[in-house]
Amino acid sequence: MQLAKSLYRLDRQKQSPISAIRSLLKRGHLGRARQLKNMYPDCWRWVMCSEHVEGFLTHAEADRLYQLARDCTPQDQPVVVEIGSWKGKSSIMLAAGLMGKNRPQLFCVDSFQGDEDPGYQEKYYAELMQRDPRDMEEIFKANIRSCGLDHIASPLRGYSFERSRGWKLPIDLLFIDGNHEYRAVLRDFAEWGAFLKVGAVVAFHDCCKEFEGPRRVVQEKIVDPCFTPVQSCDWLAWATKLREGEAQAGN
Repeated sequence: MQLAKSLYRLDRQKQSPISAIRSLLKRGHLGRARQLKNMYPDCWRWVMCSEHVEGFLTHAEADRLYQLARDCTPQDQPVVVEIGSWKGKSSIMLAAGLMGKNRPQLFCVDSFQGDEDPGYQEKYYAELMQRDPRDMEEIFKANIRSCGLDHIASPLRGYSFERSRGWKLPIDLLFIDGNHEYRAVLRDFAEWGAFLKVGAVVAFHDCCKEFEGPRRVVQEKIVDPCFTPVQSCDWLAWATKLREGEAQAGN
């Protein structure tokens, strides 16, 4: 609790994730670092970084995104697409998982200005954006840059349905975490899932009762024989593509 309060104060001071961690460690929060290291030995530093970035991701989900990026993408020129990046909390974990690979690319698709749906925007983001009037894309870039991951993660400003037009690169890992309305999640899966390679992974955030969209799309579309059985961690769900099917480009 004390660390959480300290992180909140540092966030209000607009410190970067790396600067925040250094400040916290100097203030005697080594116990927290040891705890994270015991729980997430492969990526505890990145989990600690992501703690300082405002967003909606549990530590277990953060660890799993790191593992998916590290273990489920090729060593040579992996392509990862994230739909919905906000301030970069999940982007840090995905980019960190790609470190050490040859010419990795993480494309972070976000409008950085609010949702296309005024009702959804008012319900989930209006208050958050009023609290912090800074340019969201600049916050994202600063967070990624401070972690030394800007050579991997690139923001693509715009709505996902705009950015899918003209997209050509095959995708090794697709993380869908944009608008959670059913029609929006279905559209993201149809338009971006068309570029998933066989053997690629698709992941959805917030697969829970509160958000019908991700849960329903996973139940309806991520099924045999095109995908492996769905795995989950907290509100994160993912599966591996086995064959071409409904989301194939041109269908």
